[in-house]
Amino acid sequence: MNRLFLLAVALSVMLTVPAGAQTTYSLAEGSTLEVDGTSNQSDWSVSANEFTGSFELGDGVPVSASVTIVVKEIKSGRSMIMDRLMHNSFNVDEYPEMIFSLDSAEKDEDGEWNMSGSLEMVGTSNPVIIHMIESESEIGTPQFTGSYELKMSDFGMKPPTAMFGSLHTKDDVVISFNFILQQ
Repeated sequence: MNRLFLLAVALSVMLTVPAGAQTTYSLAEGSTLEVDGTSNQSDWSVSANEFTGSFELGDGVPVSASVTIVVKEIKSGRSMIMDRLMHNSFNVDEYPEMIFSLDSAEKDEDGEWNMSGSLEMVGTSNPVIIHMIESESEIGTPQFTGSYELKMSDFGMKPPTAMFGSLHTKDDVVISFNFILQQ
């Protein structure tokens, strides 16, 4: 009877202990996120000045991740008018955040990560697969870089216009990021 009890205890302990070590990270200072696009006049770029993220890696594999961007803090650094038009397109008062949530991750044959998840903007959530390159940051932690091309209209957004429609942005934009993780 004692052997059976000890076996049952040993099995229950083995089943409750995770198979590999999991480490939780947040975004470190120096992480960047930018959005680049074009208009009928010129190229443009804006930077996210406030965003947070949490990442959990199990044996080096991304298990969960979430990145939240404060839309009102996405700024061009060039023009308050451009910022206002962009924030109006995001309907920033009703939808103050953009959120990426990871569902799964797997490495491809080139060693790059394919991060499957959802991206929510302006109240619309769409599935995405984001390709990321992992490296070691200067502080010795994981660093993920990559970009994702999307159409604003896929999220119900109308690309900004100005000067009575004579200046209009194109529908395609590229979100580029460099995420430095810290424990």
